[in-house]
Amino acid sequence: MRVLILSCNTGGGHNAVAAALAESFRRLGVSSDTADGLGFISKKASRFVSKWHTRFYRRYPKLYKAGYMSAESDAESNDRDNMVYRYMARGARRLNRAIQDGGYDAVVCVHVIPAMMMTELRRQCEGGPVFCFVATDYTCSPTVGGCTPDICVIPHEELAEEFVSCGIKRETLLAAGIPVRAVFREQGDRAAARSELALPQAGQHIVLMSGSIGCGPMADIASELELRMEKGDFVSVLCGSNRQMLYALRHRGFYRVEAVSFTNRVQQYMDSADVLVSKPGGISITEACTRGTPLLLADMVGGCETRNQEFFHAHGWAETCQPEEMANAAMAMLGQPEQCRELVERQHRDFDGLAADRIAQAVCERCRGGAGDDRAAAGV
Repeated sequence: MRVLILSCNTGGGHNAVAAALAESFRRLGVSSDTADGLGFISKKASRFVSKWHTRFYRRYPKLYKAGYMSAESDAESNDRDNMVYRYMARGARRLNRAIQDGGYDAVVCVHVIPAMMMTELRRQCEGGPVFCFVATDYTCSPTVGGCTPDICVIPHEELAEEFVSCGIKRETLLAAGIPVRAVFREQGDRAAARSELALPQAGQHIVLMSGSIGCGPMADIASELELRMEKGDFVSVLCGSNRQMLYALRHRGFYRVEAVSFTNRVQQYMDSADVLVSKPGGISITEACTRGTPLLLADMVGGCETRNQEFFHAHGWAETCQPEEMANAAMAMLGQPEQCRELVERQHRDFDGLAADRIAQAVCERCRGGAGDDRAAAGV
């Protein structure tokens, strides 16, 4: 059995989900390959979309939010004849060739762009491999409702009605959660994490996480925290791939603030943190809750992240605030250790980190023609 996992180079989160799924398929003895969905349109299209997505995300968050909210309220956003769908569907023919050449039994899409291509492929050709779409935000994003997967993975059973109302067939739903890599399921240790990161063992630690792209007014927040934190306390700012943010922080002459470039040690920073302040990207905050981290969310970009923040706040998995309130809110959380402990307990209760295993098992059963009732197991 062979599986093709399709991601999209619009941020590191989707690639992390693809990696988590590849781990789970490997544990089942199933061969998988991962590819950039945009590459089936053209390499030029992949570079263009990746570049402009990053630029809008970092520099024009209000414009990005306005575009998302407009699409969310547009009844035609799920129409397979709209302009976005028609452009993305151009990759269907090349994708079909790759599927045939690779002999894939299933295609798992962790981004809506390759899911549109697979949907178009289904329109053109009957049959084909099992088609699974994995939603990576706690909402049904625009254009998702126009896709026609055999298995539609949603982050939580309470989102089922939203996805159905957008056009997804109820019988395809699997409330498996958002996949995270196995490393986030491991039991963390604060002292070990600080030792590995060469950070002080004493003192309270606030971590500011700006996502893999790196966005938000992190330098201003760090400046305010620098002035307000007690002696011995310290801040780490994870800048992702944003070199401009990194250089700005390193040239301010901070005493208590560490600026960190793109790192593969996110889980250690989560373990070390007394408070983790993050934008509400669906994948990164799922990783944080799986690890078990006092979490403060500030909606710096909007769009689907607004929906993520609302969902997490409603379930008590995170505290929330406006971006301009981040320093005050983070300092307040430092002074409320009991509330932070209760928040982490709710995270441990509701996040087991096994979403990737559930998805891999469901895909394998579907490929084998199994009749296992995934919906019943997931409570949908």
